Amino acid sequence: MARKDIPGQASLVFDVALLDLHNPKDSISIENKVVPENCERISQSGDFLRYHYNGTLLDGTLFDSSYSRNRTFDTYIGQGYVIPGMDEGLLGVCIGEKRRIVVPPHLGYGEEGRGNIPGSAVLVFDIHVIDFHNPSDSISITSHYKPPDCSVLSKKGDYLKYHYNASLLDGTLLDSTWNLGKTYNIVLGSGQVVLGMDMGLREMCVGEKRTVIIPPHLGYGEAGVG
Repeated sequence: MARKDIPGQASLVFDVALLDLHNPKDSISIENKVVPENCERISQSGDFLRYHYNGTLLDGTLFDSSYSRNRTFDTYIGQGYVIPGMDEGLLGVCIGEKRRIVVPPHLGYGEEGRGNIPGSAVLVFDIHVIDFHNPSDSISITSHYKPPDCSVLSKKGDYLKYHYNASLLDGTLLDSTWNLGKTYNIVLGSGQVVLGMDMGLREMCVGEKRTVIIPPHLGYGEAGVG
């Protein structure tokens, strides 16, 4: 309706549907959905994260999803590789945590938007952290059982026979010698296993049981295997 069609002293009626709301002073907001009971470490700047997410607008419109691609989104955090709101929202998470991160436009894609994200849009990310590590990490060893009469420890050059279950941090089983019905046999220090496993098998007693957690750069790296 043009203004010339509005008579003087007229009351006006507008039917309004509010789609979005933010304030230029807003920061991100975080809602924790699932936090694991056993969280030994939280993410910090410089860590490399693997996570799934659904990205929506405030009205619920889906604009992106890692689930639809059937692979995680992988990035360093606190380094500017993602929008500022996500850089901040991914700090302090546990492996296995699920949280909702609401990002105001000035910490997202701003007034211009991007692709199917309109300008000045508030973004909602529902994330699930699969795992993370820091490039400075070494292996982690937890001993579950060690024979009391252990006098000989494994060292470089020893021939080892052992059983193992190998999994991802989320529990996904990768391989198991028990399932194959035979041991895995190597010469320690000969390069027959990834470096992290070579390190994790040293100074063990016969009969000892331990868990070895290996960061990617001491395992199969960025390329993975298979």
